[in-house]
Parts: sequence; C-alpha cells; structure tokens
Amino acid sequence: MKKFNIKKHYNNFIKQYYAKIINYNYGKYTKYDYREIFILAIIILFSCIIYLSLPAFYNYESFDKELRNKIYKDFKFDIKNIKGITYSIIPRPHLLIETSNLFLTTDSEKEFAKINNLKVFLSLVNLHNKEKINIKEIKINKANFYLNNTILKNFHKHFHTNIIKPIKINNSIFFYLDKNDVVTTISPIKKLKYFIDIKKRKKILNISGNLFDTDYNFQWKKDYSTPKILKSNLDFKNPNIKIINQIEKDNENNMFKGVSKTKFLNNELNIIYSYKENKIEVGTKNNKSNINDKIQINGDIDLNPFFFNLNLDLLDMDFNLITQKLFSYLYSLKNSIHPNFNGNLIFKISDLNNKLFENAVFNIKFIEKQIKLDQSKVNLLKIGIINFSNFEYIEKDNKLFLKSSMVLEVNDQEQFYKRFQISKKNRINLKKINFDLEKDIDENIYFISNIKYNFDDKSQKDNKVVSELKTYQINNIQQLTQIIKKNFNKIN
Repeated sequence: MKKFNIKKHYNNFIKQYYAKIINYNYGKYTKYDYREIFILAIIILFSCIIYLSLPAFYNYESFDKELRNKIYKDFKFDIKNIKGITYSIIPRPHLLIETSNLFLTTDSEKEFAKINNLKVFLSLVNLHNKEKINIKEIKINKANFYLNNTILKNFHKHFHTNIIKPIKINNSIFFYLDKNDVVTTISPIKKLKYFIDIKKRKKILNISGNLFDTDYNFQWKKDYSTPKILKSNLDFKNPNIKIINQIEKDNENNMFKGVSKTKFLNNELNIIYSYKENKIEVGTKNNKSNINDKIQINGDIDLNPFFFNLNLDLLDMDFNLITQKLFSYLYSLKNSIHPNFNGNLIFKISDLNNKLFENAVFNIKFIEKQIKLDQSKVNLLKIGIINFSNFEYIEKDNKLFLKSSMVLEVNDQEQFYKRFQISKKNRINLKKINFDLEKDIDENIYFISNIKYNFDDKSQKDNKVVSELKTYQINNIQQLTQIIKKNFNKIN
C-alpha cells in the first residue's frame, strides 16, 4: 500500500509540473527571450569562428617536419621540400602548402609529383592543438605526375598493402617516362579519388581521364573480405569499349590468375590469363551460350625483355571492314612504335560472309619500331591461296594506299574458271597468277596491275608467261570477273 501511494504521488507531481509548463504565461518574457537567444547565437557563432581560426595563429615555420610525418602516417606518401604553409577555413578548414614534392617511399630518389597549392583538409577535432591536428583528406589540383616502371611497382605495392585516408586529384597530367626519362605517354586526368570505404570494407581507386585522345573511366577495387581478389573496370567512350577484369593471387604456385571480359559493339571477348616470373599466358574463355563470342585469342607475353607471340581469330566478320580498319590503324602506328615493343601477331579472319574470300591470315611483326606484314595470305573459296609480300604505304592525289606484291597459287583450276566464268575454249593449265595490288585505305577500292599468268609444266605453253601491264580499278567482284574474262580472251 505504501509503494502504491508513493507511485500515485509521483504521477500527480508529474502531471501538475507539465500542466504548469503548458499553461504558463510566456508573453511577458517574449521580448527578453528573443534578445537573449540572439545574443547567445552571436556568442556561439563567434566562438566557432575563433575556434576555427585558431590554427591561423600557429607558427608553421617549424611545422613542416610534423606535417610530413602526419601525411606519411595517414597516406603512406612522403612529402618533401615543403614551402609556404598557410591556413584557411573556406570552404573547410585546411592547410595550404604553396610548393612541395611528392615521393612514393621515404627512400625514393625520384619525385612522383611536383605540386603547387596542396590542400590538407583537417578534422574539427583538436584544432586548438597543432600537435594533435587530425588530417581528413588531401586534395591536389593542376599538378604534374611522373611515372616509370619503378614508380608503378611501388604503386602496385601501395594499392595492395597500405591503409590510407582519401586522396583527390583534379585537372592534372600523368607523364610516363622510359628508362632514359623521356616522356612516351601523356594522360590528362580530370578526376582521381583514392580512398577506403570503411562501411563496405573496400579500397577503391576511381579515375576519369583521357588516354590516346580517348576519354575513359577506370575503377580499381579491393574487397578486404576477399583480399586475394582484385577487380577493375575500364570504360572507353569513343570507341565504346568496356573491359572488366578480375585477378587472384595463387600463393601455392606463386602466380596470379585472372579473367578479363571485353565488350565492344556487339562483340564480347572473354580472356583467361596467368602471370608468373615475368611471363603472361593468355587464352580465350569460350562461352557457347553467347552468340557474340566472335573473337578468340591465345599466346604469351614475355615482359623482360618485352616480346609477344599472339594469335587473334575473328569469326564471321566483314572482310572489307576489318582490313580497312586494320590497315588504317597500322599506318597510324607507323611513326610512334616504341623500340622495345616487339613481337608477332597472327591476325586471322575466319568464316567470312563473302562470295570469294574464305579466310585471311595477316602475320604482323613488330620489330625495332617497324611493322612488317610478310607471309600473310588470303584463302579463296575452293580456288587457292593469295600470298602477300613487299607491303608499303604510298600517297597519291592526297589519298593513302597500301601496296603489295601478290601471288595467287591456284589449287583447283576448275573452281577458278567456274567462279570467273571463263569459257572452256579460253582455259589454260593455270598454275599461278602474279600481280600488284593497291588498296585505298579509306574506301573499298582496289587497283590491280602487272598481271602475269604462269602455266603449269604440263601445259602446251610450257614455262611461258603472259603479262598484262595495264592497271585496272576494281570496285566490286563483278568488275573483277569481267577483267579476268577479258584477259583470258586475250591469252587465246
């Protein structure tokens, strides 16, 4: 009963207290309260401004060593030659370093970047104590970054092992240098953000930039729940190409294994690869359920010294379109091939939707800044093989042409004569046809000249060669058929 009375008295007290608050006459204090609130707000505002401005009164002349240590601790970058430290609260509290040099490691001899106006953004906590200032992120704008093989290796280690705070880079330029410190590649960077998402437990690198005059977006990601697996996405804008990559470290075999998926137009290329002891082996991952798998690749790439042997097969492709794009691209590379870029690329176009060509094989060799296309060939449907040699680019009338010496080895004369509608009275025991071919790189136009018909040894015209020196323009298969018919009419 006593406990019940105590509870009852307590409830009554609470009701009476809140009733007084609700029914109280606040009107007589209204003016005074507003004035008091206004004064209090001003006091709070000025207190905040004073607190945020405290770092402006610090002496930064001897602070560069402490700041360098804080940046290395939080970002695992070494900053040297610090000059001109100032403080600003707009747009957020930050330190502004007028000039500095950035190094990937403390023992690096070569700077990674030369930076003007580096911004070091600060946490609001401990602004009153210079020694306990907490850095939130750093921001770099309009800087030049210099990359080489050593720096890239250190970057790879940095990505894999270091825990860092956010780094932002805007409107800067990345230069890639060779072993002689000569610039070989320039890549403008619009935005770069390198950070760790604490909630998702992921390390992320986002880059938006330009490479070889093509805009791209790149993302590199490491999930700490699966630390051995790294994922990356690369999107090129024009041409529209998307590359999705996943790589995993195989500690047991001391190697890396990966899967890469490339999408462009309606095509999809799935590649599996492995990396061990400076050698990369690649192969196509076939997906029978995907009708867009029209590209196959296999081979290997040695990294030291750099040399590749690759086989690339294009299935069910337009012969004229592919060759036009291929020869245009090779010409664009003519004066820009790095001397260490060496290797063989066997480029095969198969299952052609073409009335004359069955498949084509281009043996492209990159040797000491030169491109060679010797030992290339085209297979004609049931007829024979055209072998290429002596490739060269020539310019005429402000147009670019690819010129080559050609030899058609006739394997089936009956099919040849049937295809080009040669009457029986004009037929000969044909062995091969030699001719020169010029192709307009920009248009589907061919020129044939210096035609020579060689005859089989069993022919009545043993070892005789019939020549036609005239140059013919060919726009389609029908024109080619008419030219060959007229030539055989002349032979007989």
